[in-house]
Amino acid sequence: MQLVGGGMANPTHTNIEIHGVTYRDAKAAAAALGVSASQVRRACRNGRLAAVGTGRGYRSVTIRGVTYPNLSAAGRALGVSPNTVRAARRKGTLHRVGTGRVGPEPMRVRIADQVFENASAAAAHFGVKVMTVYSAISENDPERIARPKVYNPWKSQPFEVGGLSFPSMREASRALGFKNSEFIAQAIKRGSKKGRERILGAAMRYSDKNGGSAP
Repeated sequence: MQLVGGGMANPTHTNIEIHGVTYRDAKAAAAALGVSASQVRRACRNGRLAAVGTGRGYRSVTIRGVTYPNLSAAGRALGVSPNTVRAARRKGTLHRVGTGRVGPEPMRVRIADQVFENASAAAAHFGVKVMTVYSAISENDPERIARPKVYNPWKSQPFEVGGLSFPSMREASRALGFKNSEFIAQAIKRGSKKGRERILGAAMRYSDKNGGSAP
């Protein structure tokens, strides 16, 4: 038995009429209206087909300045499925629907009142490595990328550890494999016993690998 926007249940879930349009089954109705087939079947059982596709999540959607009456219409116009449009609206990436762009949304970076599309663009602008930008962001100090470098003779003094000698603590940090070039300077400034142990261990491994000589 056919269900027309409400009334008697449709146990076979075929020839379903919703808003004046007849669909061959629940799957076809779902694809057209931008909902799931289970929602259509549930509406059939409960006699609530009139509400299918009219809920808050399935109303008009605006993409790149064009407003579509529902997710299905947007999907048809842009060559994607209604579920793709729904997911994009949930993630805040409607501007990418139908453009072929996939993957995570690039993270914009703000440094010195300038907004960059991503860390790579910021790194290129300031002439630093991308990891330098990420490091500054992770330490909640992205502004340091734009600040003039201050010469610090303490950090620039030769540094010796485990029989190895380096031009500076910064060079030693890099040579010994610490991701943070300030690791050694910070560990010594804090008087960290654990930090000193890590530095000595790294120096011993470096010495074994390079025949006991520093760069």
